Amino acid sequence: MKFSHLKPTELLTPTKRERMTRHPVVVLLLFLAVMIVVEVGRGLLFQAGILLIPGGKTLAGQLLIQLFATLWTVLCVLLYCLLAERRTLASLGFRGRWGAVEYAIGLLGGIVMFGSAVLLTVFTKTVTLTPANGIPSLPLLLLFFLGFLIQGMAEELLCRSYLMLSLARRLPVWVCVAGNALLFSLLHIGNPNVSAVALLNIFLFGVFASVLTLRRGSVWMIGALHSMWNFAQGNLFGIPVSGLKGLPSPMQASIAEGKWQTLISGGDFGLEGGLAVTAVLLVSLALVIFLPKFSPKKQ
Repeated sequence: MKFSHLKPTELLTPTKRERMTRHPVVVLLLFLAVMIVVEVGRGLLFQAGILLIPGGKTLAGQLLIQLFATLWTVLCVLLYCLLAERRTLASLGFRGRWGAVEYAIGLLGGIVMFGSAVLLTVFTKTVTLTPANGIPSLPLLLLFFLGFLIQGMAEELLCRSYLMLSLARRLPVWVCVAGNALLFSLLHIGNPNVSAVALLNIFLFGVFASVLTLRRGSVWMIGALHSMWNFAQGNLFGIPVSGLKGLPSPMQASIAEGKWQTLISGGDFGLEGGLAVTAVLLVSLALVIFLPKFSPKKQ
């Protein structure tokens, strides 16, 4: 199986100074070791934040601490890839003089994609949006926006820049795309109210993110899109983010009860657990695969 549309990228070509293992089993074992360091560090940072930061014991405070603790994920991935594997920032997807433009397009794409899913649920009357009883302060929303900017890029660095591209040194591209998307889905298996449709959608998002990274030859766009998707979901529309509720938002979402309504809306997991998001992701994936590659200038 060949992905001819992925040929323009340079991310799949190792640099001469890299010293990466080419055995996929070793890659996965090293990834597991990095994940253990990441999770232990994030857990310690979370506990310290609750104790030391004013308001850290509130729900909003705990959610913010979790988001900003993903800085540890970014640090671990960068240190491992740059020092242990001797990769460059460009080989991780931080390349091209048009990074700011790619990032801005990603932010716009994230809100358009998730907004389309919201429109589908509103049209089918499976979700009703109303103004929230209390409007959160702008500084609080900005803190959540910054936190999601970090969290979205952290997950893309971990699953796409690191795992997918490390495996691509040995395995076919389609195996690396499917493999890291599957792992990305499994990382959410412990989230509240997770369902089979939710795991399918997270897998589809992982495939979409992988293909977009390879098509662009950059992580800027997908990092921004991932961040805005999550921020719009929780802090603009008031919808649970992968099962996590309680994010401050100017809107509140009421989800219709019933089997088919839940199938479309995702129920308590949020829209990511419903078929409205499935439809948006399938259309977005098709567009990313088959639309011609756009480059404002040769990078």
